[in-house]
Amino acid sequence: MKSTIVRALIGSGALALASACGAAAPAPAARAAGLERLDQCTGTQDGLALLRSTTVLRMDPIYSHVLTANNGSENRVNGAKLLVVPPKGLSAEQMDRILEGHSAGVLLGQVSGSAIPNDSYWLPDSWVNIDVMSEGGNFAVTLTADTLRENLQVLRRATRYADEHQLAVEPALQ
Repeated sequence: MKSTIVRALIGSGALALASACGAAAPAPAARAAGLERLDQCTGTQDGLALLRSTTVLRMDPIYSHVLTANNGSENRVNGAKLLVVPPKGLSAEQMDRILEGHSAGVLLGQVSGSAIPNDSYWLPDSWVNIDVMSEGGNFAVTLTADTLRENLQVLRRATRYADEHQLAVEPALQ
């Protein structure tokens, strides 16, 4: 009798553990709707204006060091980091909220995904994690996604966005 109870407990524990580990992250649209429900979206026009006026100082790929199956290791793209000039009157937290709201607005169809060329703050049917931190008097905007493929898309878009929004430097100063 005791062994039957123990087996039943072990079986139900394993089943609970398997379902907890197998639980996928919420769908991107559900994340966006949750963000909107929490009233963290500050308005789609704010996001478009911010993206149009942002000056990028530098763009760096983010890599993660991963162990491979054959006892080796490799670096994999894990997103992009944009170093930008802080917009006047905005804190890093406020910029973070505006960018997340913009991303949610695009995913929910409230903003056109083509409004900003090479907009790296969203991906079709994917969630982009956005984190804005103060760094040396500027803002570091970290963009990451859930998969390697999506992170490569983020990096590609961030590179193009940075090229289009870089601070103009006089040739004599280079």
